[in-house]
Amino acid sequence: MRRFLIFATLFFLFAGNAEALRVKQDMQTTIGFFDACEQSLTYGFYNDHDYDIKTTLKTTGTFGVLYPFDGMYHSVGTYENEQFFPQNHFQELQSRFHHRTKEIVYENGVPIKRISVKDKYKKIAEIRTDAEKYGHTVDLLSTLAGLVEQMLRTGKCDFEKYSFNGKKYSLLKIKDLGKERIKTPYFSGRARKCEYHLEILKDAEAGFLLDKDVPIYLWVLNDKKSGAPFVAKAEVKKTPFGKLSSLTTKLEVTK
Repeated sequence: MRRFLIFATLFFLFAGNAEALRVKQDMQTTIGFFDACEQSLTYGFYNDHDYDIKTTLKTTGTFGVLYPFDGMYHSVGTYENEQFFPQNHFQELQSRFHHRTKEIVYENGVPIKRISVKDKYKKIAEIRTDAEKYGHTVDLLSTLAGLVEQMLRTGKCDFEKYSFNGKKYSLLKIKDLGKERIKTPYFSGRARKCEYHLEILKDAEAGFLLDKDVPIYLWVLNDKKSGAPFVAKAEVKKTPFGKLSSLTTKLEVTK
């Protein structure tokens, strides 16, 4: 289910003005003819250069019966001059049979400790990074916050950066495909289209539903009142169950 969950985090890629802003989005994902999951995302960028990103996910409908799952992911930290320095990353996952939590503790933006709990069994491990090969890397949510900052400066989504989940490195690649007009039941307009790839390095497993070679397409609009850019639509054209599509159904922006 890992890559399916990665897909669900994409909707908070673009948070708007990175000075004093808080955004909340509600989304609905379908796969083929079936409802798949509901997502709620809240994130903020503040004047003191703190950032806070949190997403929750719950499978629904047929997928809720076949793959019952609740997930919460949360990252906090600071940012300065295009660099992001996490303070903490926490996630809590509940499947049919297991309850898991994972916390990554950072020191000066560098991960130093991973605390994992699976069904009451706790494990604490020291983290060793490969900074010589991958440079300063952060968790995926913090990596996406860096993409937000770039979008604000350049308006483009061309982006390439490594992320680190406490065990494995991933390579995030996004290609800007220009503008395209879209219309959903909730939002419409001339959107920026982006092609998203996430490759988990040294991991040949394709993952749940999404093959690593199949791109995710994103359509980014700007909120009419605040100007904040947000992903209005995301799509994977092919999965074993049909096309996967996510739509933002509600957007709340506070400045």
